[in-house]
Amino acid sequence: MIASGFYLFVFLILLAIIFPSAPSLALGKIDPTNKSSVSVAGKTYSGKPVYLLKDNEVIQSAKSDSSGKFFFALNDLTDGSYTYTVEVCSSEEKDKCRNENIVITIDQTPPPKPEIALPDSLPDDSEEEIAIKGVSEPNVKIVASVQDNELPATTTNDKGEFEIKTGLAIGINTINIKAVDAVGNESAVGGASVNFNPSRYKVKVINVIDGDTIKIEGDRVVRYIGIDTPETVHPSKPVQCYGKEASDKNKELVAGKEVKLEKDVSETDKYGRLLRYVWLGDTLVNEYLVREGYAQSSSYPPDVKYQDRFVEAQRQAREEKKGLWGDVCNAQSTQTQQTQQQTTTSTQNTQPTTKQTTNPTQTQTQPFNQTSTNYTCDCSKTCSKMSSCAEAQYQLNVCGCGARDADKDGVACDSDCQ
Repeated sequence: MIASGFYLFVFLILLAIIFPSAPSLALGKIDPTNKSSVSVAGKTYSGKPVYLLKDNEVIQSAKSDSSGKFFFALNDLTDGSYTYTVEVCSSEEKDKCRNENIVITIDQTPPPKPEIALPDSLPDDSEEEIAIKGVSEPNVKIVASVQDNELPATTTNDKGEFEIKTGLAIGINTINIKAVDAVGNESAVGGASVNFNPSRYKVKVINVIDGDTIKIEGDRVVRYIGIDTPETVHPSKPVQCYGKEASDKNKELVAGKEVKLEKDVSETDKYGRLLRYVWLGDTLVNEYLVREGYAQSSSYPPDVKYQDRFVEAQRQAREEKKGLWGDVCNAQSTQTQQTQQQTTTSTQNTQPTTKQTTNPTQTQTQPFNQTSTNYTCDCSKTCSKMSSCAEAQYQLNVCGCGARDADKDGVACDSDCQ
């Protein structure tokens, strides 16, 4: 039986040699492409002749290598679908051949430029996103960027519709959108420009000037809307009661932190300072300072959005005698009034013989709500044109004119005022 099996095996080998069958053929897959050059590759028996036919005519021929691999290069193809036939034979006499068809699709036509529509209204908060709707070719990838920041890609539906969501930066935003089809063709770039000026936006506080004034990134000075804290840095006013406490509390709340500014109606005051409500998380800092007795409610129409809240906060602070409504400031106010009355009586009954002088280095603490002459903010005004060192310090502390303090020591116009 062993011998019979051996003889049968030898017989089959001899039969295959005498009467060979067609060689096997396996072709590599060719996906649609936008390239004008394509390679047709496959595998068969080693050393076999292989032919590439178009419309039953041989246009290229090759011989498989020792591992049975072969390929044909097609160049200068244009848009369209092409059907080729690959044929492999046992010999160059084309006996015992096997063939397969292959379709090559060339797509070099880009999709249409996406058309987009911006929302009718933009959000009031810089952290809110907008939805941009658009249309292009069905089932293509949409690539969008805002201010050169690429957004996550999306895909159009069967109708060619798409929607992308994005946040915006403060100011002019350039939106660029293009479509990319399955083979990599890119459309022309579409898009739009939009000016985003929300009433609420985040900034970082870089310095606290006093209880109701801060400086933010960009070297802009912000004056809190609707409140007034005792003076600590006014060039022509002494330090007022509870002014240092208000300034210290404001520093504790916002110094070096990221806050959200909210605009009302006015952009700036007459000194060029931004007029804003200041939010720290869910806390309205303006209201907090009033409620805890560090500030008074002070209405300046038309910026009165939260004024009712400030009035109520002040009512509660006064009832609870918090801060500047407490005994300390009331005692100072009473003492000052008594001193003024005594001075008036003495002046009426006594002819002065000498002029009283005040030590300019002495810090005076006065009750809140005194009036004085105001300077006008003008950061283009040089030290030589200042009327006094007090005005120079006002331009630095109140107006935020940092150029007046070149060495950053907190003293304006050092060469003249030190």
